[in-house]
Amino acid sequence: MNGRKLRAKARLLIILIVLLGGCLGVYIFSPNVQDLTKPAFKLAKQSLKVALPLQNSSIIKGNSAILIDASTGNVVVEQDADIAFPIASMSKIMTEYLVQEQIEDGTIHWDDQVQMTESANNIDSRASKIYVKPRDFLTIRDLYSAMVISSANNATKVLAEHIAGTEEEFARLMNDKAREMGLSDKTHFVNSTGLPNADHTENQMTAKDVAQLAYQLLLDFPEVVETTKLTKYRLAFDGTVLRNSNSMLFPENQDLYFEQVDGLKTGFTEAAGYCFTGTAKLGDKRLISVVMGAKSDEARFLETHKLFSFGFKNF
Repeated sequence: MNGRKLRAKARLLIILIVLLGGCLGVYIFSPNVQDLTKPAFKLAKQSLKVALPLQNSSIIKGNSAILIDASTGNVVVEQDADIAFPIASMSKIMTEYLVQEQIEDGTIHWDDQVQMTESANNIDSRASKIYVKPRDFLTIRDLYSAMVISSANNATKVLAEHIAGTEEEFARLMNDKAREMGLSDKTHFVNSTGLPNADHTENQMTAKDVAQLAYQLLLDFPEVVETTKLTKYRLAFDGTVLRNSNSMLFPENQDLYFEQVDGLKTGFTEAAGYCFTGTAKLGDKRLISVVMGAKSDEARFLETHKLFSFGFKNF
């Protein structure tokens, strides 16, 4: 009797060992298990949900977010970064790029005078703008700085008209440049500013595409940070002082200030929520962040602060 019991137990033990080994083999060799030793260029090295040691194990609060290494373009962490959303005034990063390109090839010059047009100046009174009149002349440097620092929409639109003739044609140039840069087909521009069009259409991008655009801007025109890092700018036109919309630049904003931040672009529309593309440099390491769809002006900078704190500490 005891012999039969022992043999039965032995058979049961063998069956359990075989089953356990089979399950382990399925796990190890399953194609769905990520191989973390493979290169991660253009893919997140770690999931934000497990990688960010944030308070209360929280993730970035917004529609999407991404952090990339500006020296390589590699993604450090991301959250829903392949979903397209309205981008509001972060659109102006592409407008900046096209202006810089025109400056570089000598088509336009910083001291060129541009006349403010009725169409450019006639924008939503609630939108950011510089207070000038149609037919006033401003330099390209004034218009560019107003666009970059205070997100002035009339300055942006008149630059677009000056370069392309119409804003519609400038939007075509923006889309062409997006394709040339290798941005995804989810990126689509309908205007230079990021404001809603009359038909309620808005510029759309993924966080990953915005980060890649910012990466390309900083790679090709690194001097842009000499403007984006300014806390204020005085218009040569009339002496008006413009304040930067990037709250992370101001030491008095104790919860938001990040000493290494020197750019890049804020954005807000009702559809987009509060957005921010940031960049910061510590030693030889530069990072680029994008936060889209935050719930408040302050929230977009707090979430960016989390990303940079994590990035510089861990990478």
